[in-house]
Amino acid sequence: MKKIKLLTLSLTAFLAVNVNALTLDEAVATALKNNFEVQGKNYDYIESLENVKLNNANNLPKLDASYGFTNTDKANVGFESDEGVASLKLSYNLFNGFKDLASKESAIYLSASSQYSLNATKQDIVLNTKTAYINYLDKQNALETYNSAYKLFQEQFEDSQNRYNQGLIAKNDLLQVQVNMSSAKQNVVKAQGDLKVAKFQLSNILGGMNLEKETIEKLNEQAIQSSVYDEKLLENRSEIQALQMNLESIKQLEKSAKSGYYPKVDASVSHNKYYDEVSKKLENKEDNQNIANVTATWNLYNGGYDSSLSTIYKTKYLSSKSQLEKTKLDIKLQYENAKSNYEVANENLETSKLALLQATENYGIVKNRFDEGVSTSTDLTDANYLLTQAKQGFNRAYFDKFIAISTLDRIIEKETY
Repeated sequence: MKKIKLLTLSLTAFLAVNVNALTLDEAVATALKNNFEVQGKNYDYIESLENVKLNNANNLPKLDASYGFTNTDKANVGFESDEGVASLKLSYNLFNGFKDLASKESAIYLSASSQYSLNATKQDIVLNTKTAYINYLDKQNALETYNSAYKLFQEQFEDSQNRYNQGLIAKNDLLQVQVNMSSAKQNVVKAQGDLKVAKFQLSNILGGMNLEKETIEKLNEQAIQSSVYDEKLLENRSEIQALQMNLESIKQLEKSAKSGYYPKVDASVSHNKYYDEVSKKLENKEDNQNIANVTATWNLYNGGYDSSLSTIYKTKYLSSKSQLEKTKLDIKLQYENAKSNYEVANENLETSKLALLQATENYGIVKNRFDEGVSTSTDLTDANYLLTQAKQGFNRAYFDKFIAISTLDRIIEKETY
C-alpha cells in the first residue's frame, strides 16, 4: 500500500504545474499572433478585401482632366496654327453586359473563401502548436526517465563494485552492469539532443520565440478531457466553406464571360476650354464648349474568345466541384481515424497506468531481493529496463490521448479563431 502511495506521488509530480512557465494556452495565442504561415494567409485575406474595393470602382463614375496643345506649320482655313484645349470629362458606364456586377460578386466570394482559408490555417497552427508543445514535454519526460534509469544503474554498479571487492560476484557480472550503465548514459545524451530539437521546433511554430530561458508548463489530466463531437459539424469545416465560396466565385466569372454577347453603353459629359497660342483666348470663336455623349457598341465577332472563356470557367467549376467532394470524403475519413485513435489512446492510458504500477512494484521487490542476495544483477537490470519502458509507455499514452483529443477538436473546429 505504501508503494501505491509512492506511485501516486510520482504521477502527481509528473503532472505538476509551474505557475511561472509558458502555458499551452499562451503558446497557442503566441502562435496565432506570430506564426509566419498565419501572417501570410492574413495578408492574402487583406489583399482579397482590396480586390473587392478594386472591382467596386468599376461601378462608379470616372472624372478625367486633360490639356492638349497643337502646333501646325500650315493651318487650314478656320483653324489656328497654334491651338490648346483644356478638358474636364465625367464618364460613366451605363451597361456592359453585367460584367462589372459579376466581377464584383466574384471578388466578394473570393474574399470569403480567403477568410475561410485563413481560419483553416489558424486551426492547423493551433493543432501543430499543441503537437509541438506535447512533443517537447514528451522529450522532457523521456530525458527524466532515462536519467532515472541511469541513476539506478549507477547505484547498481556501486553495489556490484562492493560485492565484487568482497568476492561475492564475478568480474563478468560487474562488467555487465557497467555496460548497462554506459548504455543508459548514451540514452540520456540522445534524449538531451532530442529535447533541444523539440524546443527549436516549438520555437519555430511560435514565430521564432526565444525559449532558451523559458520553462514549459506541464499538463494536468483535467486539460485533456474530451468533448461531445457532432459529425454534422463536419459540413461547416473551413476548407469546405472555402471551396464552396470558390465555386460561387467561378459562377460569377462565367457570367462575366458572357458579357461579350451584350452591347455596351457609355455616357459622358465634358467641359472644354479652347486657347489660341497656348494661353490666349480665341477671337471671334467660342472658347467654352459643353459636350454630352452617349455611345453604344456591340462586338459582333471576336474570334470565339467569349465562347472559349466561358468554356474555361465551366471546366474550372467542374474541377473545383470535384475537389469539394473529395475534400468532404477526406474530412470524413479524418474524423473516423481520429475517433479510432482516441478510443485506442484512452484504453492505452488506463493500461499504461497499471503497467507503471506493476513495474514500480516489481522493481522494489527485485531491489530488496538483490540487497538480500537472493536476486541476481541480471534480475535487477531487467527490472530496471521494465520500469523504464513502463514510464515511457505511460508518458506516450498520456500525450497520445491529448493529441487525439486535440485532433478531434481541430477536425470539428471546436474553437473559432
